[in-house]
Amino acid sequence: MKIAIIGGSGFSTPCLIKFLDQEKGPGKMEVVLASRSRRKLDAVTRASKILVSGDMAIRAQEIRDNSWEQILDGSDCVLIQIRVGGYEGRLFDETFPHKYGLCGDEGLGVGGLSAGWRTWPVVSDILDSITKFSPLALVIMLTSPLSLLVRAALAYTKLNVVGICELPWTTLQNLSRQMGRQTRDVQADYFGVNHLGWFFNIRSCSEDLIEELASKVDECAFPTGKFLHTHRCLPTRYLRLHYEPEQVLMEQVSHTPRAETLRNFQEQAYRAYESSELREVASMLEQRAAPWYLQAVGPLLMAMSGRRTEVPFFLSTPHGSYTTLLEPGDVVETAHQCTDGRLLRLPLAGALPEHVVENLVPLVRFERTATEAIMSRKFPLLVEALSLHPWTRGNAHLESMANEIVLENNAVTSAPFQRSR
Repeated sequence: MKIAIIGGSGFSTPCLIKFLDQEKGPGKMEVVLASRSRRKLDAVTRASKILVSGDMAIRAQEIRDNSWEQILDGSDCVLIQIRVGGYEGRLFDETFPHKYGLCGDEGLGVGGLSAGWRTWPVVSDILDSITKFSPLALVIMLTSPLSLLVRAALAYTKLNVVGICELPWTTLQNLSRQMGRQTRDVQADYFGVNHLGWFFNIRSCSEDLIEELASKVDECAFPTGKFLHTHRCLPTRYLRLHYEPEQVLMEQVSHTPRAETLRNFQEQAYRAYESSELREVASMLEQRAAPWYLQAVGPLLMAMSGRRTEVPFFLSTPHGSYTTLLEPGDVVETAHQCTDGRLLRLPLAGALPEHVVENLVPLVRFERTATEAIMSRKFPLLVEALSLHPWTRGNAHLESMANEIVLENNAVTSAPFQRSR
């Protein structure tokens, strides 16, 4: 099995390499780490080779215009985990919404739209290369904003593209622990868009567990027991930005932005990777949890290589005919199982709560227009997308936000945009 990791110089990447080395069975596995930064790529490659047992082939390949064939040819899976604009770009996405009284985030709301505007031109070029050199590969999107980029990728190419997120699975594990039950004994439906989803029909066999869960929740936590009792669903933690925006905004402006913390830690990691031995490298990785690799990406890659797994995968894929609520091309996050190398969406066991429908549909409508905006580079569509999002509609500064998105990210991408239709 050959895996190409685009953005392979990310400082958490050795966590994935270590997982694959520990979990893989007999047979060859080749991992190509690809990046535009030679220094970071060499550091991560060195750290990865220190961590593995020695029978995994790890190859580093600097990304140049003429190197895509060496990177991609023969790949079974391609993981896209680039961060266009680096942590400086993420810092902008997390903080510029604050001046408009909005929460900031690298993948959600106005910050996510900024990241999508900046990132799509680069991702589209990568997809062109994948189409040319490994058109049958499974393309796994990990880059934010995941929903927008998956939707754009599916509209742009005929590649098999999925987005993946560990948050629903770790949320399901946590709610099982709260009730003192094994995760395998708890069943639940899940529906949403990346990072913003709801569990419902939470049960054990035929026993409804929502009231039991509500009784065990700390009333100072999110969500409260009252919320669970009233709406009959459990939202993922990122939905605090939706339900408690004022409180989240106060927390954000009073704390150091996450991007700054990670940027500082990143430099420590690269220095360790460049010269330290196994113990120091392993210690550095332990300081930066990477559940997206251990709980989602790694198990999916193992499943695609033929390993049996009971772990569900929460993937962003086309809605198709899953419900009657949305259009077939809408991208939604739902649970899947991998059987014989095929990803199969799990059916819903019951109806969606009205609360989920009311809150999900506007988010999907936003993503339809937002995807069109980042692909077409049309300024009016950028403003229109902001006018549709539940967090920004009605805001008096939509054009100012859109202007900031375009002007700030112009330095990162040379893709043109249109001021008028």
